[in-house]
Amino acid sequence: YEKVKTDRIANFLLVEEPEAHIHTHIQKTLFNNLKENKTQVIISTHSTHISSVSKISSINILSRGKQEAHVYHPSNNLSKNEITRVERYLDAIRSNLLFAKGIVLVEGDAEQIIIPEMFKVVFGLSLDEIGISLVNIGSTGFENIARIFHEDRIKKNCAILTDLDKSIIILPDDQSTDDDFQKHCRASEKSGKERKIRLKTFCDKNEFIKPFFAKNTFEVDFLMNGNSYEFVNSLDTIYSSKAVMAKVKAKLEDKSVDIAGVEVLRLANKYGKGWLALLVSEQLVYNTYIPEYILKAIAFSSKHINLSSKYKSVLYRLNAISRNEEDELHGAAKKFIIKGKGQDDII
Repeated sequence: YEKVKTDRIANFLLVEEPEAHIHTHIQKTLFNNLKENKTQVIISTHSTHISSVSKISSINILSRGKQEAHVYHPSNNLSKNEITRVERYLDAIRSNLLFAKGIVLVEGDAEQIIIPEMFKVVFGLSLDEIGISLVNIGSTGFENIARIFHEDRIKKNCAILTDLDKSIIILPDDQSTDDDFQKHCRASEKSGKERKIRLKTFCDKNEFIKPFFAKNTFEVDFLMNGNSYEFVNSLDTIYSSKAVMAKVKAKLEDKSVDIAGVEVLRLANKYGKGWLALLVSEQLVYNTYIPEYILKAIAFSSKHINLSSKYKSVLYRLNAISRNEEDELHGAAKKFIIKGKGQDDII
């Protein structure tokens, strides 16, 4: 209840980090009931639940610089329609990008599931550990969120990861002869080209946003970069028939994108991209190959990474390589022993 007797008094209410003391739902309720006309309410928070119900026009973001603090205004110089689009996307999950040091925007569940786990398994660092928020937009409408990263607004690097959707099969010159799959491939390729032009134009002259493109789709590019092992090792969770598994394995290990690519998309469409991604994420290893466009996107978003994190990653990689070499040596030794050779012969 607010009662102010005179306009000559400036009324302020300061609330510091309510998330440290009250439940999630109460945080939202508190925030929604602190909108009085004659009192200036200031809340300091790291809560994504509060930021998700806040208007970005009333948010200021404080960020640590080199011996100084930076203040960003995420709605500065945006139109009302642009602000509305941003606020529509900033739910409790996506709003964590407001607190990140760097951002990677992806378009689907597969990227959201595999990329953070892959980075951790390969480099020994989590994206959270280096201050990167990977945010699933759930579509290709990246502009709705990415526009807040700008010289006038939030000065943090935001990478956009998306697909060019280049056809994985050769399309006939006469598109009137296309079957259903060819029509789908042709339409996706057309959309991919248009998306690239649109994003390049959108990011032009904005040093804080940069798009990175998979040649085909995430699943196809991930597989064709030498990662058939991760998919093949997931098959026993999907199939019970060894004969079927053998057929699928042969296709996934084929070097031709029009065979392996078609097969991995068939699996993704049949069993769900998110479900397949969960299975594959359990099979990631230290030498899983991260596609170059993903590495470049993370590098762009993590220019702030410190020497300590780099040292930890290098040490992790060296230990992983060493353990693998030892495992291979032990494996070779076992093979020699089975053939009847002794320990002296192995040495």
